[in-house]
Amino acid sequence: MSDTYKPTNRSRTLADLLPNSAAAHGADGAFLFKNDAGVWEESSYDQVVAEVQALTLGLRSLGIQRGDKVAILGNTRPEWSLFDFAAMSAGATVVPIYQSNSPSECQYVLEHSEARAVVVEDEDQLAKIREIRDSLPALEHVVLMIGEAEGAISTDEIRKRGEAGSPADYKASYEAVEPDDLCKIVYTSGTTGPPKGCMISHGNYRAMLDMADTANIIEEGETSYLFLPLAHVFALLIQYGMIDIGGRIAYWERDQLKIVPNLVEVKPESFPSVPRIFEKVHDTAVAAAEAEGGLKAAIFRWAFRVGKRYRKLESEGKKPGFLLKKQFNFADKAVFSKVRDIFGGNLRVAISGAAPIDPEILRFYQAAGVPLFEAWGMTETSTGGTTNMPGANRIGTVGRPVDGVQLKVAE
Repeated sequence: MSDTYKPTNRSRTLADLLPNSAAAHGADGAFLFKNDAGVWEESSYDQVVAEVQALTLGLRSLGIQRGDKVAILGNTRPEWSLFDFAAMSAGATVVPIYQSNSPSECQYVLEHSEARAVVVEDEDQLAKIREIRDSLPALEHVVLMIGEAEGAISTDEIRKRGEAGSPADYKASYEAVEPDDLCKIVYTSGTTGPPKGCMISHGNYRAMLDMADTANIIEEGETSYLFLPLAHVFALLIQYGMIDIGGRIAYWERDQLKIVPNLVEVKPESFPSVPRIFEKVHDTAVAAAEAEGGLKAAIFRWAFRVGKRYRKLESEGKKPGFLLKKQFNFADKAVFSKVRDIFGGNLRVAISGAAPIDPEILRFYQAAGVPLFEAWGMTETSTGGTTNMPGANRIGTVGRPVDGVQLKVAE
């Protein structure tokens, strides 16, 4: 364990994380999302915490209390985050379920976790619950994020119930949550048998946020583009980390084809992803250059040969020669800047995790000046384990242990 690790003490738990950040960043943007008109819309910290207060007290009015299990089934979107913070502030343990899960897979998670309530995204997800509802005696409430439907309580109804409460009621609710209380039960697919429910406490996540703060990878006021499923601990850590530092979360449009256009529009400083997105952008860029043929294709290939030589010298602490510098500057203007623009042009850090990434893909982005770093973690470690980062990046590895993490090589 690193001696430099020191808790930031921004919050005690994830239940008081949002109100603490809202007190410091009230008017600043917290959520950025496309509205029904297809226009990017921003919600401030003050707006988000007001909505979470209403939803928290609305859930409490249903009888949800400390120690209960509340499942959330749906795509990554602002409403998912709102109900996540609300359920935690009510004292409940949140049980994330992948939007792609089948009805039988949903049944297993809901039954095994003994969830009293499930929040579903839309009627498609609601249909799964209707199919298995009779097999879930512990399930008392079904809440619908978007719209209204028979057999489900709408978000508007939850909000109206909560508006009868007061800020003091909300504060008393989230302050009652303790660091040792269960924050999440995250189900992971085991190599044998049914999924395993990994129990993660508020203190676990708070410690991981402190470690992320020590690394100083993301800064206050910056934007992170989030498309990863919030049923995965990687996405959850990004969500909580951005709120912890007073950053802004830009939510995808729930369409894989719109990820790159969204990045161009949002221009985020940070982009957590899985390898396939970086691989797809790489393959598309290479294929487009080759399709041009002739001089343009030759310049593209030459630029990356130059870029890789230049970055290799940099990584070794050596100074590139005069000619290589000139070549690199031309390559940067002609080719590399266009690659960076695919990610919006403002990217300071991109993290690839959840699966291995080809080192050649990393070298491609390194040459182009895209700050992409490979990391490794586990659900059981509340996400974090090891990471490369600016100033400490070794391609072909998953980096060094983050502060506060101990690793042992097993025989």
